[in-house]
Amino acid sequence: MKKIISLLLILSLLLTFTGCLKNDKPQNEQNSSAQSTSEQSNEVQSPAPELDAAYLNGVLLSEYSIIYGKDDVDYSQRAAEYVKKEIKERTGLELTLSTDEATQKKNEIVVGETTRSISEKLDADTQQTEFALLADGGSVALEGDYFVIAAAAYFFVETYITGEKFDAKVPTTETVCEPIVAEKANNYILLIGDGMGLYQTKLFDVCNVNTHLPSGINYSDGEDIFYGYMLTYSGYARTNNVSNSTTDSAASATALSTGYKTINGYVGQDKNKTDIKSFTELAASLGKSTAVMSTEASTGATPGGFSAHVSDRNDSTGILADQAKLKQDIGTIIECNYNVYDEMGVRQIQRKVNNTLKTLSENEKGFFMMYEEAHIDKHCHSNKRTEAFQALVRFNQVIGVVMEYAFYNPDTLVIITADHETGALNSSFNFGSSNHSNANVPVFAHGAGAELFNNKTIENTQIPKTVAKLWGVANFGDQNDAYKPLG
Repeated sequence: MKKIISLLLILSLLLTFTGCLKNDKPQNEQNSSAQSTSEQSNEVQSPAPELDAAYLNGVLLSEYSIIYGKDDVDYSQRAAEYVKKEIKERTGLELTLSTDEATQKKNEIVVGETTRSISEKLDADTQQTEFALLADGGSVALEGDYFVIAAAAYFFVETYITGEKFDAKVPTTETVCEPIVAEKANNYILLIGDGMGLYQTKLFDVCNVNTHLPSGINYSDGEDIFYGYMLTYSGYARTNNVSNSTTDSAASATALSTGYKTINGYVGQDKNKTDIKSFTELAASLGKSTAVMSTEASTGATPGGFSAHVSDRNDSTGILADQAKLKQDIGTIIECNYNVYDEMGVRQIQRKVNNTLKTLSENEKGFFMMYEEAHIDKHCHSNKRTEAFQALVRFNQVIGVVMEYAFYNPDTLVIITADHETGALNSSFNFGSSNHSNANVPVFAHGAGAELFNNKTIENTQIPKTVAKLWGVANFGDQNDAYKPLG
């Protein structure tokens, strides 16, 4: 028995000794090992190597050229020129700019519809102001309908051309995007189609360029759809005057300009013949630049509503005197009387609008501009459907220029509407009258605050009240009526 006990004691000692051998490192070595493991787990990754140049989808940006379609609309050429200019300013690189007639290169930035294969691959079903991007086979493509290509160009530059050195990745799958819109609208452009009701904007469904435009005229765009329908947000406005009866252009212009309903014939005055602040004057009081433009004479009721205060719309002398004072006191640009339809004349209107926008843009505080297409109304008074369509197509040319500007300057709010409907045009496109009607008119909007107008039927006075509120002026317009600013 003693031998067995002795053997058990020896075995126990051996097991204890073996256990010690398994953990035979000194304590300080054990602590050092644990610390080393901890450091490895918390080790900060080394920063990526600093970029030495600008890359687009792994290719040096300097290897790219810029292509636009020879037969595409002018907006695409200007978008391509914009991309070239911005790349030069941001990176110092001078990329080649060519039409799609040039020999295809391995790496291209393709702007708009072209004959390049990537344009065929980029066949997105975009709606309204949507545009699409695609990177494929060493090239990048941007597409957008008509003036929306400007939104694509601006988005591309702001998203991918971020400085002198970068490594940008344009999606290699077809990607549909929306325009960049600023949080606050610094600029406000109001486009008025005089006499333009709902069915006037639908005349594109029954009229076409081949039979309803003067012979030999080719505007290249704006002939298939009223451009208001390309804007994301839309609603309607009621146009009745202060007596709740059918308005004339003087009372409706005053409503859109001042936020007050008034009596027919009054320009820039309320029902008591008291002068009331116009939106032009409001903008100037905020330090903004201003402009009033129309295809009508400057003494017309609509331009007068934004630049004068008289109790008789036929008081041309009074209107001109007020406009002269406005020019002198606040520098308002007044450009009117552009009643031309030939291609050269319409291009001149577009240039005038562009030049006015450039001048207004020099003011960092922003601007307000009103533009009126006056002759929709005049032709509907005469029940001339073809001529009304021609005026709408001409209006489209200006809408396109303005929207192009808004996409390149996303702090711009654009509203397209009418002062009233003329001719009681119905869904069969037949006129029911030669006078104004009380029909609601469309309101189309784009920019910061545009969503406020969506799917609503409002009073026309709520348009200036709402924009004024967006600019921080909550008490503009008639404070005694029930129609408050939106939002």
